[in-house]
Amino acid sequence: MKVGDVVSARYIARIVFLILFVLSLFDHIFQFMTLNLFLAYVPFELCFLLRLFKPQHRFEWPLFIIFSLIFIFMVPNTFYMITDLIHLKQFIFNFYAGLNLTEWMYFTYLLAGVFLALYCLVLMFREIRYFTPYRWFNRALILIMMYLNGFGIYIGRFLRLHSVYLINEPLRIIRKLVTQVDLKAMAFVLLMVALQLLLYIFMKGVRSFN
Repeated sequence: MKVGDVVSARYIARIVFLILFVLSLFDHIFQFMTLNLFLAYVPFELCFLLRLFKPQHRFEWPLFIIFSLIFIFMVPNTFYMITDLIHLKQFIFNFYAGLNLTEWMYFTYLLAGVFLALYCLVLMFREIRYFTPYRWFNRALILIMMYLNGFGIYIGRFLRLHSVYLINEPLRIIRKLVTQVDLKAMAFVLLMVALQLLLYIFMKGVRSFN
C-alpha cells in the first residue's frame, strides 16, 4: 500500500469515527457506544505510531517496550466492538407488525460501529504485516494479536473486567484468568481467532483481486 493510500485509509477511519462518536453523545439508548468507540479507535492510532518508536539505539528500547505494551493491552478493544451487536436484543424486530424505522436506525448505527472496528483492525493487520523485514515474525505478531483479541472479548464480556483494571487491579485479572479460564473459554477464544483469520483471508483476497 502506497503512503498516499495509507493516509487516505486513515482519514476515512478518522472521519467515520468522529461522526459515530458525536452521534453517540446525543444517544440515550446506546450510551455505552461513546466509550466503546473511543477504546476501539485508540489502538488504531497507536498502531501507526509503533514505527516511530522502533528502537535504533539501545537506550530507546525501554520506551519502545512501554509503548508496545500499551498497544498490546489496548488492541483487544477494537475487535470487542463486534459483540456490541448483542444490544440489538432490546428491540423486537417484528417484521409482521410493519417497519419500525427507529429499530433499523439503531441497527444501522451499531453495524456502522462494527464496520469501523473491522476496518481499523484490517488496517492494523496491514501495518503489522510490514512492521519488520521478517515475514514470519510479522505473521506471528498478527496471530498473537488475534489471540489477544479473543481473550480480550472473553475477559470483557464474561469476566466483566475492563481495560483500566490492567493499571489499577492487574492481580484481579490474573486471578480471574487462572480460576475461570477453562476449555469452554478456550473454545470461545478459538472461535474469535477463526473469525479474524477469515477477515484476514478476505483482506488478502481483495488485494489479490487488484
